[in-house]
Amino acid sequence: MAGFSGYSRFFVLGMARSGLAISLLLARDGKRVAVFDDDAAVLDGFRASDAARSSPAIEVVSKERAVAVASSSDCVVVSPGVPSEHAVLAAARESRVPVMGEIEAAYRYTRARIVGVTGTNGKSTTVGVIGDLLKAGGVDAVVAGNVGTPLADVLRERDPDTLVLELSSFQLDTIDRFRVDVAVLLNITPDHLDRYHHSFDEYAASKARILNRAGAETYYVYNAEDAVAEGLAARHPGPAVPFSSQRVLDTGVYFDGEAIVRVWKGKRDAVIKRGEFTPVGVHNLENALASVGAVIPFEISLEAMRKALRGYRPLPHRMELVRVVDGVAYINDSKATNVDATAKSLASIEGPVVLILGGRDKEGDFAALLPHLKTTRRVVLIGEARPVIARALSGRVEMTEAADMATAVRTARASAQPGDTVLLAPACASFDMFKNYRERGEVFRASVNAL
Repeated sequence: MAGFSGYSRFFVLGMARSGLAISLLLARDGKRVAVFDDDAAVLDGFRASDAARSSPAIEVVSKERAVAVASSSDCVVVSPGVPSEHAVLAAARESRVPVMGEIEAAYRYTRARIVGVTGTNGKSTTVGVIGDLLKAGGVDAVVAGNVGTPLADVLRERDPDTLVLELSSFQLDTIDRFRVDVAVLLNITPDHLDRYHHSFDEYAASKARILNRAGAETYYVYNAEDAVAEGLAARHPGPAVPFSSQRVLDTGVYFDGEAIVRVWKGKRDAVIKRGEFTPVGVHNLENALASVGAVIPFEISLEAMRKALRGYRPLPHRMELVRVVDGVAYINDSKATNVDATAKSLASIEGPVVLILGGRDKEGDFAALLPHLKTTRRVVLIGEARPVIARALSGRVEMTEAADMATAVRTARASAQPGDTVLLAPACASFDMFKNYRERGEVFRASVNAL
């Protein structure tokens, strides 16, 4: 591992998973590390942890000292959730102290080949499928990043041959030297616009940083139906691998109506029939297409790919069938946290739907759901965004409000008929009612199982 040269004093802002992980990695490398979090309970938890007791080089600083300590450090490492205008970051920049994220800092400690995946929707599923494809082909691959395991945690254990990283826009905002060998851009639709001055262009530019420092040897795998992603391909200096669920491609990966097909260097291969890849939905099909494209440089055999795709099972809270009650299927797609994800979930379901929708508004255009609501019997609205959604859908679909998830599920059951689907696909963030989308999905699951 190369690590850092010339830097000995680090300040880590934000002590959630990635902040803790990079603090421990830096301390193991002999660096002096000062840490701070705006949440005092998080710092108290760290002080009481085995990690703190085993890492005396890590110092917890008070709120009163944070700005001064950060400004006198060699480098500040910031967690993805910390606002860019945070006082500590402003002071560090004023003092010309370099600021970077955990991904950038941890990158200095790896020589692995990197597959990086970003996009508004589908990142977690795609990195999971890519990881399975590579492992089936005998590649020493580890999946990490925004999917749950910080890169720094992986590198404290070992430096694998290949890293498959889920990269959020927040993580890409704080990279500099970081570059990937295979860049995967799934899609770009409006999301997190409050973080980007309400500008879709700024958000798209952040996602485009997946091609940071890309060269002639960098593979770019992109959604051919996404205008921003396709526009980047025209300027990309290396091999470009488009994928499409809607049309046949001369080069790349596409769905021909029956099978996933790969065309590369003039050779056409039918990889697997759609029915053999069990996760439902057009979005999961697109995730599989992108994954097949991402492993092209690794020359995985068709037999190994088929085995991995047949064996893949969807992650929780992503079009997860919870239960069938009285002929009604209940599907948990709590990870559908924006309008585009919900539209794709609706497009994936045959037959009438009762849709549970709402949460904290991410400035989505809920009217964009209207073409997908033709077979929707009723929308059950939850959360802060209820009045916004109601205005957008008024007069086009029956709507009922519910104060909590259990009430929403009972209301949906009363509206559904045998053969229908009750779908939780909120098109919103979860933070008004839940800790995260996982808790939201778990509460939905428990409410369904209580019927």
